[in-house]
Amino acid sequence: MLVFPAIVQANDLLRIYNLAVQNDPVIVAAKYARDAAIEVEPKARALLFPQVSGSYNEVLNDTRIDVTYTDPTSGQVVPFNRKDTGADSTLSVTLTQPLFNLQSWFELKQASEQAALAELNFRASEQSLMLRVTEAYFGILGARDRLRSAKAEQDALRQQLDLANQQLEVGLSSITDTQDVEARYDLSVANELVAEQALTAARLALEQIIQAPADPQNDAVQVVPVLDQDATVSPLAGLREDFILPQPQPAGAEPWSRFAQQSNLDLLASELNFDIAAHGVKASWARYFPTVAATGSYSNSRTGGGTFPTTINGPSVALGVTVPIFAGGATESDLRRTIAIREQRRAELDGARRQAERDTQSAYQGVVNGASRVLALKRAVTSSKTALEANQTGLSIGTRSTVDVLNAQQQSYTAQRDYQQSRYDYLLAILRLKAAAGRLTLGDFAEIDGLLAAK
Repeated sequence: MLVFPAIVQANDLLRIYNLAVQNDPVIVAAKYARDAAIEVEPKARALLFPQVSGSYNEVLNDTRIDVTYTDPTSGQVVPFNRKDTGADSTLSVTLTQPLFNLQSWFELKQASEQAALAELNFRASEQSLMLRVTEAYFGILGARDRLRSAKAEQDALRQQLDLANQQLEVGLSSITDTQDVEARYDLSVANELVAEQALTAARLALEQIIQAPADPQNDAVQVVPVLDQDATVSPLAGLREDFILPQPQPAGAEPWSRFAQQSNLDLLASELNFDIAAHGVKASWARYFPTVAATGSYSNSRTGGGTFPTTINGPSVALGVTVPIFAGGATESDLRRTIAIREQRRAELDGARRQAERDTQSAYQGVVNGASRVLALKRAVTSSKTALEANQTGLSIGTRSTVDVLNAQQQSYTAQRDYQQSRYDYLLAILRLKAAAGRLTLGDFAEIDGLLAAK
């Protein structure tokens, strides 16, 4: 999909992603959510398999029966009593096999779609993690570039301020020029503090994902006990200066829109949600049908007390048919509810198709515009550097003022920062395009790693 030059890879992006897979709370939670959701299918399938249950009861009897009997011939009262002791026990095992249950069958179909949706949602979480890791990684690189640029600009302004003070002392410049340089220098100090804060925030954002240190403050290698006893972390690899801009293949928004209609994860999830709702309607409709089940049981019952102790044992087989007649309107209400949900999912599916097409076209346009922006800013870096040199020459011969040099210098540093950021934005745009088309894979990380070089 992308064509990159064959260069030595730093593998930093893949390393960071592997840490994120292990430690990111969002992806870990998504994994367990998937594992829980896919259990819906075996649970629904179990209702179609034989159900076996067993029971055992034992009752100890210790009763006394007192009866007063009046003899009808003599009229005498005759007492009668008896003590009933002994144990009654019952053992039974029952097997039930559903033969016809249309509702359970459609619920199994629905559960299968729910399990597939759980897997798809997890894939979407993985794809989201890829984008989050790349954004955080490039966020550090961009913040690091801005800090370096701010320090370089501050150093240049410090030199100019020293020169302006020297020229002011000998009368070669005015107090206004010196104050202007001093104001720019003070602003550069503030900008450096802002850049340092931005770099710290970007580093913390990545560390929140990987739950481990990333890109140390200085160039010294740091030991990382969290990862491994012998593990170390060094500054993240940055983009090479000489890489060729990768181009998405195929070219054109229409092929990518077709890809999105086939494999966009949000669209596929909407299709599965519609299928689940459709099976839900069928399951509700099936509640009108009778159910048939075969039952086989074995019992062993022994009565130890009473006048006549008995023992009963043996198997029994039954075939039962349950016909729903009236449920107080619950069946009709449930059918109306599932139909409404199905139509809701249908509308959401239509919206997902349109959203996938719009997102893909917008992402492709972002790639096209991003490539043009990178090239334009690269030319701007060259032209602004040339303009700075011309203004410095003009200042030395008296045709340009100090303010002109300061403006040209600021423009040069701004162009350099914008150019560096545009490269990160362009690579992110390519990944977002692939994500919109449902084709973002770890291979894309490997290709970007080919553009990285150790600091």
